[in-house]
Amino acid sequence: MKTQYIVSTVLTGALLMSVGCSPKSAKLVSASLKMTGSASSATVVQNDSKGFLSLLMGKAYALIPTSIQDSTGLSISLSSAWTVVDEIEFKSSETTSAEDSEMEVEFHGPYAVDLLSTAPLTLDTQNIAVKDIRRIKMKLQAASTLPAGAPAGLLNNSIYLAGTVGGNSFVVQMDDGTEMQIGGPTAFQPAQGSDLLVEIQLANIFKQINMSTVANGEVIDHTNRHTGANLCNSIDASATDIYTCIRKGLELRANFGVDQDNDDALDHSDSMVK
Repeated sequence: MKTQYIVSTVLTGALLMSVGCSPKSAKLVSASLKMTGSASSATVVQNDSKGFLSLLMGKAYALIPTSIQDSTGLSISLSSAWTVVDEIEFKSSETTSAEDSEMEVEFHGPYAVDLLSTAPLTLDTQNIAVKDIRRIKMKLQAASTLPAGAPAGLLNNSIYLAGTVGGNSFVVQMDDGTEMQIGGPTAFQPAQGSDLLVEIQLANIFKQINMSTVANGEVIDHTNRHTGANLCNSIDASATDIYTCIRKGLELRANFGVDQDNDDALDHSDSMVK
């Protein structure tokens, strides 16, 4: 039988701590959840039949990516990269096929995250159970209001990207409200004062996508998904449009773990699910 722990504390910035559930015997520790983009250079990624469970290596830093290319070698410069997430849960199972009903720690947003910020955004801090974590599940949510510093295009969207590719300007905007999951075979356990970090590796996303046919000023969204062939085989060989490639890439080219050395990045010194 489980005991429900309810924590309600106002944090700096008017963040509200939400409900966390854990087994009666589980020890609780206070941990923070952060989210960031990565400026690391794209690593060589092989096609992985496990989908989002593929391994990404290399040190990353939370700041604007300095060198991004698409799969054809075209230079990409990002001016905006935002996402909005809500209803975040930690799971001890690697995949949904082995769903763990015991671990239902939840953070309730919405949280708007600038993936080009020079520092990760702390989404929340709360008491969670000391148990194995192998996966994080986040629901994407369209922004109903614009947070400070966010571009106008984020309104009514859960993902907004803007920049240039080969000199042509482009925008990607998604009103996707589905779940984004990041998981892997390696478990970690939170400790008192842990910084749990979600890291979206932007360079690795675009390195796997052919953006060469994007027109100047093009807006890619659910009505104009920009169809084509062989656009992102190492992300999803069945994908027939850039919209799908980027959406799946955001999940596939990401990692989740404990920032043990407190350098605002996930690297070989940290515990990660992948």
